[in-house]
Formats: sequence, C-alpha cells, structure tokens
Amino acid sequence: MKPSSFHATISVNSGKMKPYELFLWLACVALESLLLVRGWVSEWFRKYPFFFLYLACVFIQDIFFLMIYLFHFKYYAPIYWYGEFFSLVIGCCVAWEIFRLVLGRYPGAGRMARNMLLFALIMVLTKSLGDVWNGSVPWPGTAIELERNLRAIQALSLIVLASLSAYYEIPIGRNVKGIFIGYGLFVATSVMTLTLRASLGETFQAAWVFLQPFCYAAVLSLWSAALWRYEGAPLPEGQPKIEEDYQSVARVTRKGLHQARAFLGKAMRP
Repeated sequence: MKPSSFHATISVNSGKMKPYELFLWLACVALESLLLVRGWVSEWFRKYPFFFLYLACVFIQDIFFLMIYLFHFKYYAPIYWYGEFFSLVIGCCVAWEIFRLVLGRYPGAGRMARNMLLFALIMVLTKSLGDVWNGSVPWPGTAIELERNLRAIQALSLIVLASLSAYYEIPIGRNVKGIFIGYGLFVATSVMTLTLRASLGETFQAAWVFLQPFCYAAVLSLWSAALWRYEGAPLPEGQPKIEEDYQSVARVTRKGLHQARAFLGKAMRP
C-alpha cells in the first residue's frame, strides 16, 4: 500500500486491480488532463506555475505507475518511493505559492511568512536526507517520516494563513480560494491518514484504500470548478492592517537586534 500520496491509491499487495479502482484511477487522470488543458489554453500556468507543475507531475506519475502496476508489478513499490519524494518536494512549492498568492499585496508580511515556511520545510528536508545519507534509517521509512513531518508543517502553516486571512479580512479570488481549499483538504486528509495508520494499522489501511480515490476525485472536481473561469481578488478597502502590524513587529525586532548587538559589543570589550 502506498502512503497518502496525491493521486489514486491502489494496493501493492497483489498485482490485480479491482474494477472500481481502475475506473477511479482513469477518472482522476481525465480530470487532471482537463485541468492541465484548461491551464494551458488560458495560460493560467503563468499565474500558478507551481500548482500546474505539481498537477503535471502527478498526471505523469499516474500514467507511469498505472503501466508499471499492470505490466511490471514487481517494480511498482520500489519505483513509487522515488516518485513520492519528487512529488512531495513539489507539493511544498505549492504551499509556498499559496502564501505568495494570498499575501501578494502585502510584501512585508508575505515575505516574512514565506521565509518562515521555507525555513521550516528546508530544516525537515535536510534532516531526512541526512538520515538517508548516514544510513541510520532506510529510505521507505525515511520517506514516510518525511511525508508526515512535511504535511504537518504545511497543515499548520495553511491553518495559520487561513486564520490571518479571516482576521485581517484579506480578499481572495475564486481561483486562489479553490486552490487553497483543495490543497488544504488534501494536506488535512494526509495528516489524518498518517496519524490513524500509525495507531490503527491495517484496519484503517483497508478502509483508506476504498475512501482515498473518492477524496482525491472530489479535490480534482473542486479545482475544475474553481479554475474554469478567471476571477481575481477584489481590491482591499482602506489601508491593510496586516502591513501595519508587520511594520510594528519589524521595528520591535530591529530594535531588539540592535540592543543585542550593542550588549554583545560591550561584553566583548576588554
């Protein structure tokens, strides 16, 4: 069984795919291709490059993994782990892009939020790659731990972003809102899946094999509806309070750093 990857899930315990699994897999591929064609025709890939790159990556993986599963089943599981790592890294870029799209009108606050997210993701990624390099944890185990940690960071960051958007009444357009909600649902179900699988084991795994393709198809349907026509975010009314608060935090931070440097300078003098 694959982890909670962002495409249809099928069992790797047997080389035979159930009819409903094949139907859902092909339905998801059809929705992915519809989104990619729509993005190409409307040139939305220029507005949302990481999102469509991720979607293209998942689309290619779905077709490739399906062929491997049907005709070279014994290679499916080992090949999957490398594809999972690649799509996981691009998925982090999608989370970063959501921050850029939502906070794009607020350069100070947006830059600080994106840098904090990027720093946390790089730290987790570096630790996991270090474990693989040192040989302390085998790759499949590292991949599962890496996915759990990265998804947890993304989930927490998206919750914070949603809270900030609601508190500061940040206007979000239809397209960005659809990407945000869809990816947020995926990350939430991923974190839930990894947590429940660790505690319930195969009991939950069997149920998730059945439910996960429907969840993914629902996310793709949501994206198809949200991205079918362009609708930009309305202009904010008045001076954005989030930038005022950011400037206040920045001033306090700079003052604290200046005082710390002055204190260290005095302490180092003979």
